[in-house]
Amino acid sequence: MSAIIDTVRSLWVPLQDINLLVPNVAVAEVIGYQPFELVESDCDWLLGSLRWRGQTIPVISMEALCGEAAPDGDRSARIAIVNSTRPDASLDFYAMVTTGIPRLINADDDALGEAVDTDGLPYTVASQVQIGSERALIPDLQKVQEQVEKAWASL
Repeated sequence: MSAIIDTVRSLWVPLQDINLLVPNVAVAEVIGYQPFELVESDCDWLLGSLRWRGQTIPVISMEALCGEAAPDGDRSARIAIVNSTRPDASLDFYAMVTTGIPRLINADDDALGEAVDTDGLPYTVASQVQIGSERALIPDLQKVQEQVEKAWASL
């Protein structure tokens, strides 16, 4: 007998002027903000690199990747380590800067409400939702990872 899953344990990830909603399993760990090594890149959203668990991983700004202004690092900022979306990926992880502590939510029809129009959003965004007075982007994590891998390989 198979069960129908109608709730997804998710993380509400605060960004500078917007939020992300990602499945909880997409995030390996959330760490305190720490300085990272800056990199020279043609991509304004590729901020630098960070040593995490013995490996060097790229650090990105999801705001910039989604067409928003990149955040300023401050005391409340955190870094979310994101798991690879593919077993054959050239990167097992990448990091994104958040502006606060991500929190767990149960994403279901009641919590999410109606999907909001996605016209004009970058192709790295699968959808967006309105929860109360706040809007959240649901990123297409495979497309985000493809962009990160491409930019990382070009360094």
